[in-house]
Amino acid sequence: MSAASGLDPLFLAELNERLFVQFADGRWIAPLGERHLAVLPFDEGRVGRLICAEVGDVARAMRRLGPGSGAALAAAYRAVGPMLVRLRAMEGFDDPAGDPADLPEIPALPEGPLTLLSAADTPVAQIARLLIAGADKGLLWKPAPRAAASAHLMMRVLGPLARGGLAMVQGDHASGALAAAQGGLIWASAAPVPTGLRPVLSLGATAPRRP
Repeated sequence: MSAASGLDPLFLAELNERLFVQFADGRWIAPLGERHLAVLPFDEGRVGRLICAEVGDVARAMRRLGPGSGAALAAAYRAVGPMLVRLRAMEGFDDPAGDPADLPEIPALPEGPLTLLSAADTPVAQIARLLIAGADKGLLWKPAPRAAASAHLMMRVLGPLARGGLAMVQGDHASGALAAAQGGLIWASAAPVPTGLRPVLSLGATAPRRP
């Protein structure tokens, strides 16, 4: 059985057409930047592409980002858990998309705005936990390009329910550096924190890679 088994073929086909969009002000919007970045193919070998967020994209995402609500996000995340497991397999990880409630408590987050930079091997349950907590403060998320598909699905489901508390841009390390400068940084990666960045919270759990 392929990793894509059970996924809606239309959803997979749309991914390569939709991965370039960003989520801000409670809606999907076209990017302002023009730098392309190839990502994993999700539909019969066609390579998807991101548009790397530039200064204008990050500024626009932050403009109306503010305290929202994470109250409805946990249930929405659980509802798409099986689809996330399949997408994560396509991305190369054995990620069970577990329940965020089963993870240890995270320290209290400071007032927003917050930014989240997550590595491709960060378990989606951990990301969901951070999005749920961060939505109450206002959080901008820049996921790793290799996790673009699962990130798109999570924001597609959670973003509209966060009442303006979540935004997402895609991109490379340069995009991440721009996002990191916008607020209290949450670093979700087992890799060392890059020089010059001072996260308010650093989490290093990883999902096992598929053989």
